[in-house]
Amino acid sequence: MRTEWRDAVATVPVLVTIALYVDYLADGTALFIQSPRIMALAGLVLGLTACVLGGWAAGTRPAMRLGAPLGAIALVLAIITLITGNEITLGLLAGTIVLLWLISTVRHLRLPSARA
Repeated sequence: MRTEWRDAVATVPVLVTIALYVDYLADGTALFIQSPRIMALAGLVLGLTACVLGGWAAGTRPAMRLGAPLGAIALVLAIITLITGNEITLGLLAGTIVLLWLISTVRHLRLPSARA
């Protein structure tokens, strides 16, 4: 089992995304967020931040086969939400960000330790 500091650091933007989205769902606002478009922008920026911080060190083929299309789907969902302001695509974007984080974290946990 191998956990890296990057996993913990990448978890922070994902948790912020979830917190903002849940707060947004409660009454349509969250901190500086007043519309689905701004929430999509925040999700996109925080999701990309988590991706950069977490990284794909020594990627495994199954994780890459699943992660790359999901990343593209997340980007498309963010763009669609930025253009249309659709809250359904916003929810799908939030779910995709969480799914990508989960896949990355599980992949890192399943990699054999470098010292073993």
